[in-house]
Amino acid sequence: MADQNSRTTRSPMANLGILLIVVGIVVLALQYIHIDMSWLPQRWAELTWPLRIIIPGLALFVVGLVLPDRAGEGLSALGLVAAAAGALMWYQDVTGTWQSWAYAWALVFPAAGGLAGIIHGTLHANWRHVRDSFGGLVFGVVMFLVLGFAFENWLGFEGFGLSRIATWVPGVLLLAVGVAVLFVGTPGERSSRRTEREQCHIEREQTWTEHRVTPQGWTSTPVVPPVEKKMDIITPPEPAKPEDKQPQ
Repeated sequence: MADQNSRTTRSPMANLGILLIVVGIVVLALQYIHIDMSWLPQRWAELTWPLRIIIPGLALFVVGLVLPDRAGEGLSALGLVAAAAGALMWYQDVTGTWQSWAYAWALVFPAAGGLAGIIHGTLHANWRHVRDSFGGLVFGVVMFLVLGFAFENWLGFEGFGLSRIATWVPGVLLLAVGVAVLFVGTPGERSSRRTEREQCHIEREQTWTEHRVTPQGWTSTPVVPPVEKKMDIITPPEPAKPEDKQPQ
């Protein structure tokens, strides 16, 4: 009975079995299900082969989100990376910009893997994994932007048009800094406000300490019991003795 209560997670073999079942269902479904792509532009609708990478990748991603611990973390990251790679190849095949792989790999990994880790960690309240995965996501996006700007602007690569997007960066940065200064303030102002808050907190603590009272309104000053007064013993006066009668 104790062993059954202590087993709160599935074994690795059970996780593998669930993975194989899901992948098998997806493979069989792709043989019979026709996905209507007519709503997409004609060039995109003609190229449906990346879906054979995107759909299984998304299926692995969903299964990984259900599974806990490291098995779920690995499967979700693998699935989203595969789906991101399929989406990127779809874009490159349509636009003919295969040379963008020189820097677009950063969006596939580590950016897509980091995003999968953030989602998985949030669902399972694993904040350590969320924190580690956030670093991978930021690193991938920054590498994509920096390398993309360098390859497109300096080497003449065609891809995502980052050289044109870069012209908006100075204006966006100025707007962001202006909003931050308006609503948050400069570092000196923030430090001054922090000092004022700390001083007010110290003053409130001192005031509370001075006016602190014990329950039922009794002060914390020790009470000295009153001195008992001794009762004076009153002695009644002695009766006057009759004077001796003188002999006649």
